[in-house]
Amino acid sequence: RVGANCSRATMPPIDVLMVGAGEYTTGCVFTEAGAAPDKPAGVVAISFADMRRRGLVGEMVLCDAVGTRMPAVRETMQHKIGDVYKDMDLTMTTLPADDVPFDANAYKEAIKLMKKGSVVTIFTPDDTHFAIAMACLEAGLHVLCAKPVVKKLEDHLSLAAAAKKHGVLCAVEYHKRFDPIYADARDRIKRELGSFSFFSSTMTQPKAQLDTFKGWAGKSSDISYYLNSHHMDVHAWSVRGASRPERVTAFAASGAANKRLAPTDGRDIEDTVVLVVEWRNKDGSRGVANYTASWIAPRADCHTQQYFHYMGHRGEIRADQAHRGYAMATDASGYASLNPLYMKYTPGADGGFAGQRGYGYRSIEAFLLAAAEVNEGDARVADISQRDVLATIDTTARVTAMLEAGRVSLDNASRAVTIEYPNASDPNAIDFDAEPVGIRLE
Repeated sequence: RVGANCSRATMPPIDVLMVGAGEYTTGCVFTEAGAAPDKPAGVVAISFADMRRRGLVGEMVLCDAVGTRMPAVRETMQHKIGDVYKDMDLTMTTLPADDVPFDANAYKEAIKLMKKGSVVTIFTPDDTHFAIAMACLEAGLHVLCAKPVVKKLEDHLSLAAAAKKHGVLCAVEYHKRFDPIYADARDRIKRELGSFSFFSSTMTQPKAQLDTFKGWAGKSSDISYYLNSHHMDVHAWSVRGASRPERVTAFAASGAANKRLAPTDGRDIEDTVVLVVEWRNKDGSRGVANYTASWIAPRADCHTQQYFHYMGHRGEIRADQAHRGYAMATDASGYASLNPLYMKYTPGADGGFAGQRGYGYRSIEAFLLAAAEVNEGDARVADISQRDVLATIDTTARVTAMLEAGRVSLDNASRAVTIEYPNASDPNAIDFDAEPVGIRLE
């Protein structure tokens, strides 16, 4: 259990820095559609504000690259959080200054405001993660970064080395690990279903989401990095120590995204990406997985359609995260499948925020409590990693390797890409816990 050795009643509040003031952090989106219906008030800021109310969080700092948007961001947080729930203190320092049109290095000034041992969340475009995370780690700050933590395996391994060198936590915010159904599926896969044979996952979001991401879609990242990463982690986490990915081939469909966004800078935005990954099992058998992600779906009963199917040698398991048997229909909004297990935004009977049990909230809380353990000397970073709950940077490189290999395959007419590991030349010395060290285009 993350935070098992840290008393919430005695731990000193931890200061937090939020880098990126967009949808996931604040719920602020500058498009006609606004924030996605599954996170209308964001996730990060509302969670930290509630943790401040509970005495877990101290000072709060919010940093973005665009200062001129900060007045609207603060107004949005007040409207969606401060005015909705009682006792939510949104006092925070925001950077850059409100009159700054753009400052890509504003995070460097924000880091200077933080004490060692503070917690940083990074929810910015994918290609900015590495520089921000590295600067934070070198400053002695604990880093929780949006998926994908980076786009290249080389950068992932560099962050892992930096976190180890500076004795701080670095993890990927894979909140599905805290979904009770997914967590239970993972435990059953490890204990009951035998060697891995087949895994299939799908995640799709509506075309309106493209409008939110029009500045970076197909430019700084793609739909596979954005959505496939979730189920790749669930799969890799479930079979860690017993199986490893070794070969990736990727395929894509295109047309609808390009038509909707009409990019003028030459980029090609894939509609749907499918990664086919071959896995080797410890017992010598083989498995295969396909991970599918798309952002051209129509509007439906929920924002994200998502599910997976795992087949082992002794059984199978299926999970539909989009439909929990809980639905609502209103005159204003029509029919919707609800999932308060992720984030519960309806205030409690006392008018306060009541979403502390949501896995979106718990993912952030667990990281904060683990950072507190490290700060207080109650646990080492290695101890947190060995608990295998948080997606720590030293145990998640195989996901980054698959994602990068998928991108390389797409950029080379769907040629296969091999994932390389230590001792690759000796088939009798395979360490199934070892993280990959490189990828190679075949």
